[in-house]
Amino acid sequence: MIPEGLKRHVLEISSSKTVPLSEQALIRVRYDILNGSLLPGLQLKLDKLIDRYGFSSSPLREALSRLSVDGLVKIEDRRGFFVSGVSIADIEEITKLRLILESEALRESITKGDDEWEANIISCGYRLERYENRISSQKPFISDSEWASLHFDFHNSLLGGCTSSRLLKLRTTLFYQAERYWHIWANANPDPTNRGSNHKRIQETVLDRNIDEALKLIKKHIENTTKIIIEHLLKK
Repeated sequence: MIPEGLKRHVLEISSSKTVPLSEQALIRVRYDILNGSLLPGLQLKLDKLIDRYGFSSSPLREALSRLSVDGLVKIEDRRGFFVSGVSIADIEEITKLRLILESEALRESITKGDDEWEANIISCGYRLERYENRISSQKPFISDSEWASLHFDFHNSLLGGCTSSRLLKLRTTLFYQAERYWHIWANANPDPTNRGSNHKRIQETVLDRNIDEALKLIKKHIENTTKIIIEHLLKK
């Protein structure tokens, strides 16, 4: 279940008059793809999307085209738009590329990060840890979309010292693609004990400017998550 507070937050952002309609549509559709409301392989018929989201066909087409660039939507000639499928080969490739980009961005971030960068990491880490403690006896964290938002902010904060906008954009695209797999696993796994993380240790190592150890930890963090996902996909 998606927390009502976060639902309202997404709706507020995606209905703001200052946000272009195509961007509003993108936020709403991407949100539903990531949390599993729009399932892998589902055909995204424009008439149904118009009814679901209340946008006209033009902003929805633009949103779907942009999501296809991000790998979340597939365009098939003469058939239209579909939610991209999932596979073990796909998550393995996503993970391989994430390890390369995340490591490079983190290395640069640790090297160039300033006091403001450090303060943001501490702030994001605190909010994530506080929320985890609050829901510690509930379902897996990733199935809670508010946690997913805080988790995204924390990992972004680690890379806040990286100055390559292109590198960060590619990394964010892969992060979203991986997040969809996390939700697929979490929606099928009600066991709240199966959700450990080492965010605190990653944070401390990054703030200590220990590049080699930080890269080892982030690599292990990403690979362990992928291992859990693949184990789930093999059971399907």
